[in-house]
Amino acid sequence: MGTAEQTAAVPPTDQLSGLIAEVLGVPGAELDEASGPGVHDAWTSLKHIEVVIVLEEHYGVALSSREIRGITSIAGLRGLLAAKGVAGTAS
Repeated sequence: MGTAEQTAAVPPTDQLSGLIAEVLGVPGAELDEASGPGVHDAWTSLKHIEVVIVLEEHYGVALSSREIRGITSIAGLRGLLAAKGVAGTAS
């Protein structure tokens, strides 16, 4: 198993993944870096918008509709937030 696969298999335990787990109503252990809309059953289109709203409010950022549509995983969301200068979200 490669490094990326090892990372994806480990449940994220940071604040970002905790917020996402809370919105989705699932234990954090159910999520990994590959979890996202269409990958995890609880991450529906409605929950996707709720995740975005919670993260925008929590981190004080604004995501464009293009960025929102482009979110496919926690890892991708982490990278997007890091690119916006949100500290502590990069893995």
